[in-house]
Amino acid sequence: MKLSDLNDTYLAAFLLLGAAAAALIVATLTGRGDLTSATLVLAGFGSFIAGVFLLALYKGEPVDPAVAALLPVQGTIGIATLIADLGVQGDALFMPPGEDGAVVEVVPAGANVPASLPAGYSYVTAADGAAVVMAPLAAPLLDHLKRSCSLEIPSDREQLCEAIVEIFGNVLEVAGPVTARFEGENLVIDLRNFTLFKGCLAVRKASPKCCTMVGCPICSLAACVAAEGLAAPCRIASAAPAGDGLQIIIEQAA
Repeated sequence: MKLSDLNDTYLAAFLLLGAAAAALIVATLTGRGDLTSATLVLAGFGSFIAGVFLLALYKGEPVDPAVAALLPVQGTIGIATLIADLGVQGDALFMPPGEDGAVVEVVPAGANVPASLPAGYSYVTAADGAAVVMAPLAAPLLDHLKRSCSLEIPSDREQLCEAIVEIFGNVLEVAGPVTARFEGENLVIDLRNFTLFKGCLAVRKASPKCCTMVGCPICSLAACVAAEGLAAPCRIASAAPAGDGLQIIIEQAA
């Protein structure tokens, strides 16, 4: 590891440990046994404890946003490609949580969605329609927010918008400023200065259809939150770059 790769906390810890070693070595070599030596020993132990404390706090540098943005790209594209190869061309519906609390994403093969979605099946065929059924890419993230961050999704529209701003702006810190509002029945979310912007561009380069057919973890998280808050199936109407940010439009399914 190069010194240039270390952050200030890590460097400070090593400097304190070095100072502790130097003070103790000097006190040992001089062997004077007086107040000066005692002061050096105390300073050495104090520096050592402070250095260990800083090392305990050190968590390393965060992942470069440009790198983090690319992590889910191929998964999003790959799932969309697989679904298209099955002959399914619909856009994903994000269903409100059922009795088990699990979020479900349904990609209909035609105009109709099967009325019954048996658990354990990834492709459902019935007389009233066929569809791909899967967990949204945001499912682990949503579960983490609920378990670790005590996320509760409100049903009131104004509070729902506030919750979305809190999630993306203050909890995940992937954008700022973040705005959310209803325009008619559509929920419009603007993520300014979106740190995962390069990932969006990479997915859209493959096909903008990936955004509405599958949805990356960020867009599908927005759709899952909307579906639970509105207690209605929702779809990603669009997810389009806007300057250095992203605008997501979520609509309720008819």
